[in-house]
Amino acid sequence: MALDTVNVRLLLRTSTFQLSVRYMLLFTISVLVLFGILYWSTVGSLYREINATIEAEISGLAEQYERQGLSGLIDVVAKRVQRKQDERSIYLFADSSLRLLAGNMDHWPQDLLATGRWFEFNKATANGGTVPVRAKVLSVGRNLRLLVGREIHELAELKRVFKRAAILGIGAVLLVAFTGGLFISIAAERRVSMINRTARQIIEGDLSQRIPLIGSRDEYDSLAININAMLDQIEALLSGIRHVGDSIAHDLKTPLTRLRNKLEELSVDGSRDGTQQIGLNKCIEESDRLLATFNALLRIAQIESGAYRSAFRTIDLAEIARDAFDLYQPTAEEKQITLACHCDYTERLFGDRELLAQAIMNLLDNSIKYVPVGGHVELAIQSESDRVKLTVADSGPGIPEDEITNVERRFVRLDQARSESGNGLGLTLVRAVVEQHRGRMIVENTDPGLRVSLELPRSTLGAQ
Repeated sequence: MALDTVNVRLLLRTSTFQLSVRYMLLFTISVLVLFGILYWSTVGSLYREINATIEAEISGLAEQYERQGLSGLIDVVAKRVQRKQDERSIYLFADSSLRLLAGNMDHWPQDLLATGRWFEFNKATANGGTVPVRAKVLSVGRNLRLLVGREIHELAELKRVFKRAAILGIGAVLLVAFTGGLFISIAAERRVSMINRTARQIIEGDLSQRIPLIGSRDEYDSLAININAMLDQIEALLSGIRHVGDSIAHDLKTPLTRLRNKLEELSVDGSRDGTQQIGLNKCIEESDRLLATFNALLRIAQIESGAYRSAFRTIDLAEIARDAFDLYQPTAEEKQITLACHCDYTERLFGDRELLAQAIMNLLDNSIKYVPVGGHVELAIQSESDRVKLTVADSGPGIPEDEITNVERRFVRLDQARSESGNGLGLTLVRAVVEQHRGRMIVENTDPGLRVSLELPRSTLGAQ
């Protein structure tokens, strides 16, 4: 999986990348601690050495002041400047108005008035440049100030080197850690995507899919092996349940058909009175309902097994919807229900015409069955870039919110539907058809009424 094909926003939210970021921060802190130790052991050592030298000179000058007074101190400072034993030493002696009394600087540095504190300032040189100086101010006598310092050009340069190295080093660490974390996350995301892709295919009904192994024998391969074993067990159990259900439906369908035919033969015999004939007709109706239920179960099983996918081809959903509308228009008029169709344009997709026609007719049949007299039912198609949305909306009583998630299950019938004919398999068949087309069914109340939407992709991976 290349970086440009990865959703970077999702990648940054992965646990692998977040763990990499934590380690990156921990490593950065470690580098900062290391730089701090090196800084303290080198630059800090030089600072302590310079401070000790300045403190020693201040102590010596203070002793000279105590012995020889003000004039003696001025002479000592002047002699040290003239001897130039150490050109890096800075001496500056000034009165209360900061007028220079002695020293090797031509003016008192600005804002260096407090005594007993360490200062760093830039001293002008003869060639027009500057040199950094570290100094300390000593209060002498009444309102006199003595500044003693040393040039720290090498120390300042060492600090700049450390600062540059710290910035570049930490920047390099962050860049390498971030890049490494990104690529580690991509590798982990590739493995997780394989698992998610397989899971989606299984959710869509293809229970034969398994998570591929790459042979690394790592935790992902171990997880894939366990999940695949679990899927094998689930598929075997579901196959057994489906086989039992199909066998029962097949085995019962034949005797029920014979029973129904026998009842039909008895029905045409006119030797019974009216009461017996009515009872016989009711038995025939019940037999028809049982046969319809078994036929629906067998059809749902065939759809869920994918037996119809070989018949998928490019079809016009709007044309199928208009045909279903024409078929149910008389029934709606008979119940004084307004049936409207907004399917004027061609909407092509890849699918099975017979299955989609059955799904649309089931939705129209449900709406017309439960909408009261004078109500309305609307069949509409909305076009989107990569999918088509078919909607059947009515003005009926709707479905209680706590029952919406159950109406797609087999044999589920609400209390208000008990008085109507049916077997509770209508929406189950619609859901099976939609899932075979890699779409989804949405059931929602519209207060008043119910709206069932089928979102169908234009392409359903027909090569599969």
